[in-house]
Amino acid sequence: MNRPATFHTVKHLPLFAIVFLSGCQTQYTRITVRDFENQPMVEWIAEGRVKKVEQGYSISAVQRTSGGAYPKASKYPNGWRTTVTGPNIVKQPVDKPDWLAGLDRDPAPAPVAK
Repeated sequence: MNRPATFHTVKHLPLFAIVFLSGCQTQYTRITVRDFENQPMVEWIAEGRVKKVEQGYSISAVQRTSGGAYPKASKYPNGWRTTVTGPNIVKQPVDKPDWLAGLDRDPAPAPVAK
């Protein structure tokens, strides 16, 4: 039997909406790939979900540092879908990178009318 919704059944709806929406923060994960001698080869900062796949981890990278003695950092503000593979992979949660947080704080300058 279908009954119409009563105040008792919908009074908690705003509470559920607040609880579910407030917990939706983007997670960042540092993924370090090390060689067999435990030396770092490459380090990734992933935004969002880190999904285990057959050959490694599928991520949306926002930063990549590689190069050994002469490291080079690459930044991807819009994210870059890639798969991380390697002999030893270490994951750890990290805060949002400062350079990426700075992009959120500094709005693009408004065009100047001539």
